[in-house]
Amino acid sequence: MQKEEFLQLIDKYLAGQSTAAEKEQLLNFFESFQGDTDEWDEKIIGVKQELEDRMLNNIRQAIAEPVANKGPKVIRLHFFRNVAAAVILLAVSGTAVYHWCIKHEQQQLAVQNKAVVKHDVDPGDNRAVLTLANGSKLILDSAKIGLLNQSGNISINKTQDGQVVYTADKDQQQNGPVAYNTISTPRGGQYRVVLPDGSKVWLNSASSLKFPMAFTGTERDVELTGEGYFEVAKNKAKPFNVKVKDINVAVLGTHFNIMAYNDEAVVKTTLLEGSVKLTQGNTSNLLKPGQQGIINDKSIKIIDVDTDEAVAWKNGFFDFGRANIQDIMKQLSRWYGTEVIYEGKIPDDEFVGKISRDVKLSQVLHILELSHVRFRIENKKIIVAP
Repeated sequence: MQKEEFLQLIDKYLAGQSTAAEKEQLLNFFESFQGDTDEWDEKIIGVKQELEDRMLNNIRQAIAEPVANKGPKVIRLHFFRNVAAAVILLAVSGTAVYHWCIKHEQQQLAVQNKAVVKHDVDPGDNRAVLTLANGSKLILDSAKIGLLNQSGNISINKTQDGQVVYTADKDQQQNGPVAYNTISTPRGGQYRVVLPDGSKVWLNSASSLKFPMAFTGTERDVELTGEGYFEVAKNKAKPFNVKVKDINVAVLGTHFNIMAYNDEAVVKTTLLEGSVKLTQGNTSNLLKPGQQGIINDKSIKIIDVDTDEAVAWKNGFFDFGRANIQDIMKQLSRWYGTEVIYEGKIPDDEFVGKISRDVKLSQVLHILELSHVRFRIENKKIIVAP
């Protein structure tokens, strides 16, 4: 890309006149430099610091402009993996204005907010507890790699890449009553498990999965609380069922995500591949790929969705789709293991975009503060103020 072409793209982008293809080209161009800043060629695209300063001036001017509409603002955030740059769309009264927020801005925000960050919080990591059938508990994050437990013909191993794998000797029959294990993640934890049938499950923070050490019956039944992503091993002779509260999700072999936290008003099942049947009481519905079933006490609603948003957590991102502050704070609270306290009127801004889950809590909050919401971190508490 030549310097003149690059600068023209910047001008059109900042003026909100870029086509979808031009926006994508520009975003991909910037993201290509996030891993290695030595590749930045000043002869072609100019002095990096001057370009960053120019973009910062634009974003400051937009933030300083008064908001004329009375409804909630929609702030679109496009975050790169290392949070070195972000694109912010301020949609006010139907007018979209695009701006860049560069790493330099984050550094300035960090300095400005240093006084109110009493204790920053690291992101969550691979942490879980495995409760065996006899009641004994294994702390998986501190357990050594290798064999964790042997019960009859079933072995439980912890792998190098941080997951628990159940392996059953198919040449032997499982005798006696079915023994159940439970894997539980705390707030600020996540974990992966490979079940005895080869099905893979990713557990989000504050979640648990109860499952038999061997699927010996005509069906494969597990119980979920919180959130989990499933890649079910195909076996037409043994349907796979996930029990969530009073809901049953029946599958043969498929990829799907279930979000069923107790502090959420609904249960959401999102299908990526295959098909599932949702049942609550006498009501049943089938999901197709790209659909989400939203279940409350009264009904099952089926809608078309962006599946990437539903499984963003499994891929290492927060993904906000017109999420309000309360929705965002629930996600941050679970992942960073914090309590949330609101001071004054809760802001009604809505956010669209994604950010890596690998960054410290203060970095996420500094970006959100561009919408004029204020945050403090005190003793693992997030204080939200207008």
